[in-house]
Amino acid sequence: EVEKIFTPRPKTSQSNTFDVDDLLRDLDIPKVSIKVIDEQSGLWTKHQDCVRIIQAYGDQNECLHISCEYSPIGILVSYFPEDQSNKFLNLCITDIIIEKIIKEKFISRDINLTTSSDLTTTNQSFFAQDILKLENQLRSQPILIILEQRCIRLFGIIDLVKEVEKQIEDIQIKYASNMVQLNLKPNQIKYLMDIHYDELKALEINYKDTKIIEHLKNAKFLAPTYLQNTIEKQIINLATLCTPIHFEIQEESFRPIAQNECSNLINIGPISQDHVSSALTAAAIKIHQDDLVVICSTSMYLRDDILKKAGQSVKQEYIEAAKSSPKEPFETNSGNLKCRKLLFLPWEINRTNNDTFYQSIRNFVKKAVQYAIKTHHTSIAFPSIGCGQINVDKNIIANEMLVEAQKQLLTGNVLLQIIFVILPQQIDVFNAFQSKLDNLQTGNMAIKDAEISYRLSTLKLTIISSSVTKQEECKKALNNHIQKSIAVREYLQQTALKIWTQPTINIFYKFCFNRHVVLDMNIQIGYLKLFGSEQLVIEADNEYHKEQAQQSEQARLAVIARDVIWAYKINDNNWEKYSSELNIRIEDEYSSKRSTFSYTDIKSEEYIIDFTTKTETCKSNQQQRNIIRHAEFILPQYWEVQSENVQKFLVQSSSIEYKEMRALFDKTMVNQYIEIIRIERIQNKPWYIQYNSYKSFSSKKDTEKQLFHGCPQQSADLIINSFFNRSFAGINGTVYGQGAYFSSNAFYSHGFTHPNTPDTERCMFIANVLVGNSIQGNSTMKTPPTGYDSTTDGNHIFVTYRDDQAYAAYRIIYK
Repeated sequence: EVEKIFTPRPKTSQSNTFDVDDLLRDLDIPKVSIKVIDEQSGLWTKHQDCVRIIQAYGDQNECLHISCEYSPIGILVSYFPEDQSNKFLNLCITDIIIEKIIKEKFISRDINLTTSSDLTTTNQSFFAQDILKLENQLRSQPILIILEQRCIRLFGIIDLVKEVEKQIEDIQIKYASNMVQLNLKPNQIKYLMDIHYDELKALEINYKDTKIIEHLKNAKFLAPTYLQNTIEKQIINLATLCTPIHFEIQEESFRPIAQNECSNLINIGPISQDHVSSALTAAAIKIHQDDLVVICSTSMYLRDDILKKAGQSVKQEYIEAAKSSPKEPFETNSGNLKCRKLLFLPWEINRTNNDTFYQSIRNFVKKAVQYAIKTHHTSIAFPSIGCGQINVDKNIIANEMLVEAQKQLLTGNVLLQIIFVILPQQIDVFNAFQSKLDNLQTGNMAIKDAEISYRLSTLKLTIISSSVTKQEECKKALNNHIQKSIAVREYLQQTALKIWTQPTINIFYKFCFNRHVVLDMNIQIGYLKLFGSEQLVIEADNEYHKEQAQQSEQARLAVIARDVIWAYKINDNNWEKYSSELNIRIEDEYSSKRSTFSYTDIKSEEYIIDFTTKTETCKSNQQQRNIIRHAEFILPQYWEVQSENVQKFLVQSSSIEYKEMRALFDKTMVNQYIEIIRIERIQNKPWYIQYNSYKSFSSKKDTEKQLFHGCPQQSADLIINSFFNRSFAGINGTVYGQGAYFSSNAFYSHGFTHPNTPDTERCMFIANVLVGNSIQGNSTMKTPPTGYDSTTDGNHIFVTYRDDQAYAAYRIIYK
């Protein structure tokens, strides 16, 4: 507006300048007034840079016409007072409004620092550098930041000051130092201070605002929050990886000594008794060529890691097999892994309640063990399922897996080595398994007498000495003592080991275990190794030779009595066989040309057998009964020469034998199946002899029937290698008694065959069954009533209760 109306007056001769006052007065332009902002408004007025901040605010506000400058008495704000002009009111303002703007639009803040810092460029702390960096970023902003020894002062627009205040607080939190407690033992602290002092000092230099050495004596250190995890990890690493602390000796040389001569080791060391420790590693598990390794196919991390290590060919084999049977166990080659086969088995977890969950663990072990038995593997290695991502209580896993493994060994009546593989870092899992295993071995759990192998890899000693020279002397002395104290007995090609039974192995294992003698045994190749303290190894060695002699004698007796059955007469028509053990003893005495033989039964009754008169006399009441020796068994006409006690032979489809079995099957199964794949003849000589003996000694020979028995595919091989016993009763139900079920109706038995998948094979047995006297059965019967041999539905179902009452003669495989 001034420019529009301003016309310069011409200069006069009397003056070379304009009369500004006259001009302003003529134009009604007000004179400038000055407002002083002094210390009463705050100490910030002492800082010249505040002028820039207030002026910047005025410049950005079109309605605010002020000019600011600094003076010793305060900040001078020049303005046009409102009462000085009527024409240019939009240029004017009052001093009251200026004071209000200063109070409401601007704010000052003092931020106290928790630690002293000069906050200069020479200060190398991360906190100081971040604050200086922030100050540099704010220099062009309308805010004043003043850095002092213990304080940061801010002045500026309220919103901007609060924003910067928050940034400074965040930096303070990030670099705030707190005391951290370390999980270190006194000897570890001593090692750190003696051996790794320089490394600890370097940590203090590298990480500013930290104090380690000063507080380490109390197992603590001081550090900013963001550095605490990093520093703690490095200190712990120094403590655990300190080479003078741990002295490792291989188990073969050390474990027995650690158990039996701990006091001697302490005297040699010096060693702390608390630091004789053990660790289980997967590398310590010896996987032999015949071993089967179980992989939980539903454990993604374990499965993928195993497939990666096994190689691409195994991975491709797995993918193809998983497509066809994702819910069933299947084998693959082992690829780069040192085992014979990999068994992929899903763990079908059921967490409806605790009982169903525990059962799912047992089912996993059961399926794997039964598969290993069926496929004739000699050992099987399990992972500790559920201890990783699923995070199940390790004690539950150990208990369920070990108990079920033991149960399967007992019921399977086979020789199978079961190994549990624990990862090196799973010390707590190992301790849980070891504790449960100890309970099993000492009989403190429900099931006893099974052998489950585990091995330790290394044991560690902690040598209490800060002198490297002294530690080396200790190590040398310990090694010398161990070498002198250890005894080793190793035997190769011990063919007699192959006839050791599982209970015998258990007894010998416990003998060694209780004496801390390490046992390494492989019965398939006849290998045995004992090592430990010399005197204890001698004891174990003597026990081994004693057991070998007993086993050899038992094997000799078993050969003698293999095809011989002794029985005693119960009544005019029935005979009862002696127990297997007693049968062997009787035959041995008879073969040795003895005239008599005495024994005591389970009721402590003493009997005398007279081989000349073929009688047995009870010594207490002089009652006599006849005995008989049955040694001539005629094998079935179709049987072929066999090299093993149990073999299966394919029945040729063109033979009369095949046509007879098919005709029997087709009586009720015509049009009920797609095809018969094959018919197998089962030649289980021990079972047949037992069955034939029962048939010969009893009056039941005229009651022999050919009946059918349907069962799931996975149970078939167990039946072939054992009997139709009560463990299979649940397959067909218990409506007519708790025994083994048979039917004359093949179609009825078909309903119990249960294939693995709808398109896979089914199997059914044709069995010779001595039904004898049969009576209507019910679900409560565990044995038939006196005078009866089996139970029935009154039509086609028969239930037997003796192992030797039925014999599986044929197996029909069909779809």
